[in-house]
Amino acid sequence: MLPKLFGVSTIAAGLVYLAASEPIRHSIPDRVKLSPHAATCTPNAGGSPTIDDVPAIDQLSFAGCSGCTFKILGELSVSTDFNYWNGKGEIIHLQGITGARITGSGMINGNGQASWDYFASNSSYKRPYLIRVDDSSNIQMSRITLKDAPMFHVVTSGNSKNVVYSDMNLYSVSNSSNVAHNTDGFDIGPASYVTVQNTQITNNDDCVVLKPGASYVTATGITCVGSHGLSVGSLAGGANSDDIVTNSIFKNCTMSGSTKAAGIKYYPGGTTHGTGIVSNVTWEDIFCDSCNYAIQIETCYSSNSTYCAQYPSTGQISDVVFSGFSGTTSGHYKDVVANIDCSSAGTCGMVIGDFSVVAPDEASKVLCTNTPSDLGVTCTAGASG
Repeated sequence: MLPKLFGVSTIAAGLVYLAASEPIRHSIPDRVKLSPHAATCTPNAGGSPTIDDVPAIDQLSFAGCSGCTFKILGELSVSTDFNYWNGKGEIIHLQGITGARITGSGMINGNGQASWDYFASNSSYKRPYLIRVDDSSNIQMSRITLKDAPMFHVVTSGNSKNVVYSDMNLYSVSNSSNVAHNTDGFDIGPASYVTVQNTQITNNDDCVVLKPGASYVTATGITCVGSHGLSVGSLAGGANSDDIVTNSIFKNCTMSGSTKAAGIKYYPGGTTHGTGIVSNVTWEDIFCDSCNYAIQIETCYSSNSTYCAQYPSTGQISDVVFSGFSGTTSGHYKDVVANIDCSSAGTCGMVIGDFSVVAPDEASKVLCTNTPSDLGVTCTAGASG
């Protein structure tokens, strides 16, 4: 049954409405169940506003939802029961759903600080994603706030398609010395026809990232604060993997205090890694506000130069465009504003146009390795990574 934490109205193929009448301290509902001719009810928490619902906490599954709306006006606050959440995968799961809308002015609070602190001393803890959309279609999510995700905020996978995220606010920042690791904003792939728009993301990992199998993704009007950028990858991480990302665009985005504004991450070659293709992906009209790099291409991701020299990445890059980049870097790499490290064993089909990012108080340089002669910017040798 549903934990009795908030008012619930259920109409078949219609509306599932959650409105908190008081602050919710422990609140992950068990299961949304839709049935024909469902009655309307408004249960109190535990049968009484004074009874805690902690024993009823469970993952929220949308099983049975078709064309339904889930409206959040209060705060859903996730428990910090590590024993329960360890290995659960995700806190809110939309799997095999055709048609659902999640909206409202409320917040889902993942209480991630406890997880980040615990993970710092126990790396075997398998933190859950906050939301996962898996093998689903025609999904809309808008206006809600996602705060302090234990791990990734929103994952779109399982060949989901026709998914739109809009006008959201994602915020995960640690208030201790333990960094909020792996708090990606939107992880997309394998999935197609996914849109992320008019959303602010403040975190300590990738802002919007295209993973293997991502295609026809549009990210526009995004503001990323403190992130690792608008990214593709990492790719080719598994033995014999063949990871493909195609036909996608990042447009009209502002990157503030990011380690990079835009980039691609490839693992090196060798028997423990695979290969991949990044094709027809564009970053357009990207503003850099104190980013470490405007653009970073890594083909020796999570490895070292000795290994990568022996086993260079075989990943292919084709029809990739970086256009309309402006702003200023942080000066973290002094006068270097971009680091383009293409592999000698892969391909580097990319162009950079209308690029005006500068370093503070110094002449600006773009470091390049194995890049095409018609890249579009003046290169200085010495790129790495």
